[in-house]
Amino acid sequence: MKEIIDLNTIPEIERDIYLEDSWCNNCNEADLGIVNPELYTLGGRKYLGGNCKVCGAVCTSEIIEQDVE
Repeated sequence: MKEIIDLNTIPEIERDIYLEDSWCNNCNEADLGIVNPELYTLGGRKYLGGNCKVCGAVCTSEIIEQDVE
């Protein structure tokens, strides 16, 4: 079941990275940015969906979090 995560509950720097680190299949380019974002979990994985800032196409990216030591 899809569970929505309030973007305002995560640190601003992390939120900014999520919104800018994107891929648009329509533009075939990375890091164009996402508008109308929706952060959610599904099947134990975290995703960010929204629309490409450039062309408006629907974009969905899996968020992969890595521990940095």
